[in-house]
Amino acid sequence: MDQPRVIHPTRAGAAPVPPIEPPSLDFVWPVVTFAIVALLSPGPNTVLLTTSGASFGFRRSLPAMAGICFGAPLLILAVGLGLGAILETVPATRIAIEVIGVAYMLWLAWKIASAEPKGLDQNLKQAEGRPVGALQAALLQWVNPKVWTMAVATMGAYGAAANNPTVQAVIIALIFFLVCVPAAVIWTGFGVAVRRLLATRRAVRIFNTVMAVLLVASLIPIVAG
Repeated sequence: MDQPRVIHPTRAGAAPVPPIEPPSLDFVWPVVTFAIVALLSPGPNTVLLTTSGASFGFRRSLPAMAGICFGAPLLILAVGLGLGAILETVPATRIAIEVIGVAYMLWLAWKIASAEPKGLDQNLKQAEGRPVGALQAALLQWVNPKVWTMAVATMGAYGAAANNPTVQAVIIALIFFLVCVPAAVIWTGFGVAVRRLLATRRAVRIFNTVMAVLLVASLIPIVAG
C-alpha cells in the first residue's frame, strides 16, 4: 500500500523565508572612538561631575555618576529606536528641545556661579548640601543639548543603514555606557583632586565661576550649529 505523500510548504510554492543576517561589527571601533571623544570632552555632564566631586566628594557623587551613565545611553537608544526619526520628521520638536536645553543649562551655570560655599569644612573639605541624585542626573540628559547632538549624530552615522537597526542601536547604547563609566570616574576624580586646592571660600567661588563659564562655552557649538 502506497504511503501518503507529504508536501512541504516550500514545495507548494511558498516563498522561502530569508535568513536573518547578523549585524556587522565593523562600526564598533569607530563608535568607541567617537564615544571616548564625546564623553571625555568638556560639556554639561563633565562640568556637573567635576563640580559634584569638588563639592561633595567621590562617594556622594556616585548617584550623579550612575544617573548620567544610564541616562545618556538610554537617550541614545531611544533615538536609535525611532525617536530620531520623529525629530527628523518634525524639526520644530528638535528646535524646541534645544531651546529648552540651552535655557536650562544657562540657568544651571548661573546656579553654579552664584553658589555660596556654605558649610565649608577645612578637615573634610566637603560642602554641605544635597548632591545631584541619580534620577535627577538621568532626567538631565533629556535636556542636555550635547547628548541630543551626540545621539542623533551617532545613530545617523552608524545606525541608520544597519541591516538590523534595533540590534545595532542596542550595541551602540551599550558601547556608550561602557565608555561613560570610566569617563565619569575620571571627571569626578578630577573634581575631588581639585577640591584639595580649594582651601578658602574665595578659591571655591573662583572654581564655581570657572565651571559655569566652561558650561556656557560648551553650548556655543550647539547654538552656532
